[in-house]
Amino acid sequence: LTTDVLYPEYKIWDQFVPNTLIEALMLDSLDSSHPIEVDVGHPSEVDEIFDNISYNKGASVIRMLYDWIGDAAFKTGMNSYLTKYSYKNTETPQLWAELESASGLPVTSVMKTWTEQMGFPCISVTSQQEGTNRVLTLTQSKFVADGREEGENGSRWQIPISITSSGKEVTKIMVNQELQETMVTLANVSPNDWVKLNSGVVGFYRVNYGSADLARLCDAVKAKSLPAVDRLNILDDLFSLISAGKAKTSDGLRLLESYKEEESYIVWNNISQVIGNLSIVIADQDFYSDWERLILELFSGIKKSVTWDPVEGEGHLDTLLRSLVITRLGKAGDQEIRQEAKRRFDLHASGGAQVSPDIRTAVYSVVASMGQEEDYNTMLKLHEKADLHEEKVRIDRSGLAVFSNKTILAKALEFSLSSNVRAQDSVHMIGSVAGRRQGRDLSWQFFKDNFVLLSERYQSGFLLSRLVKSCSAGFLCEEKAREVEQFFTEHPLSGSERNVAQAVETIRLNTAWLTRDQADIANFFKQI
Repeated sequence: LTTDVLYPEYKIWDQFVPNTLIEALMLDSLDSSHPIEVDVGHPSEVDEIFDNISYNKGASVIRMLYDWIGDAAFKTGMNSYLTKYSYKNTETPQLWAELESASGLPVTSVMKTWTEQMGFPCISVTSQQEGTNRVLTLTQSKFVADGREEGENGSRWQIPISITSSGKEVTKIMVNQELQETMVTLANVSPNDWVKLNSGVVGFYRVNYGSADLARLCDAVKAKSLPAVDRLNILDDLFSLISAGKAKTSDGLRLLESYKEEESYIVWNNISQVIGNLSIVIADQDFYSDWERLILELFSGIKKSVTWDPVEGEGHLDTLLRSLVITRLGKAGDQEIRQEAKRRFDLHASGGAQVSPDIRTAVYSVVASMGQEEDYNTMLKLHEKADLHEEKVRIDRSGLAVFSNKTILAKALEFSLSSNVRAQDSVHMIGSVAGRRQGRDLSWQFFKDNFVLLSERYQSGFLLSRLVKSCSAGFLCEEKAREVEQFFTEHPLSGSERNVAQAVETIRLNTAWLTRDQADIANFFKQI
């Protein structure tokens, strides 16, 4: 709130959605999730429990609460809470009580449904035109990453929902957890008008639209008649439904085509995340080259408007967009981008014109994607000469660890545990290797071979937990899921149990996605 008031040009709430809310949604859809409020049975559980679910979901539901009760009531309630309990310990109900008193709304009963149970709802929408009105039927169910249904006795929430349509004011309602269906009538909405739930993406839920409503929203995306954060939300919700088996991957690929004229960084950042997730799933498929061609086509429009060098007066989101576009195009094989990245890298390495720090990560990663050993050796020399630790980290993670050559990646893994790399940075470098499809098996074997060293170096804590997950979550078969389970059964790591469970669950979810949609994706590429 403070940042938004002091620096509105940062568009901090727009960045909050991809950086905080979406990450929380992804983790909270897993069976290995946990409620925001959870008992801690042992000190070793602290690092696991105070994770991105506790912090990111916690922040997201507070933001939803703020939007529901309003700015004035929220500030009054928080002031009262901080004043009454200054220099004291409190529990969650005391915060809800102060906000409830300030707003006159049932904060306690609503928020208990969000903090005391894990997961979140998916709102399924069906619509019917009745004269000049659009009648919506909303049904809630728990969103689960594997797509299974909980039935009538499943989890339910009190859900503050915002609804907007073409050129209309936002309609706000509360979906009662006791009702199976909620009917909403929107006046003066024509048959061709789009309707979107979760306006501004302040709600912690996903939305499943019918085909006609989704088609109208696709047109709104193309016309940019929706705010950037809502355009992002439509794509993110659909691909989450796809990964859960509630929609076909081809539906998402067709939706992606609606974003060819997109200009917003936060939307492109989400597109990039979608590309990364799907790339893991189809990494070993024959049609992967078709996928890379689709990426090149998708980014062809924004490529024309993005420059290599800063433009006077540009905002920080424009700077971030430049690096993202260069990276994605270069990794997908755009020869023009690759040649320019290599030219700038060679000049930089030889002491000539230095690559701007804003695009240095992009240049390193594009050069690395070409897989030349001479460039790897050059990066080693740059790493040795670098005075700033920030630059060493940049070379570690975005250069040495992301080459497309397996022999080079094996060298990078050995380098990660050398005296040239700080202990806290080794974890991230190994994780970067694991993020490459060429480095997936290498990094897992490296982790197993060096398990004793790694477990002694990091003991317990978030660094080791992060390494466990990054080295094991990228596989795509049941055999590997069982192998990971078996390894950590035989080599238990206190405090990493939840990360192991998340990794194994992710392997099985991605395996199921590929099994389910492999033919659908192949047919899509045959038809374009």
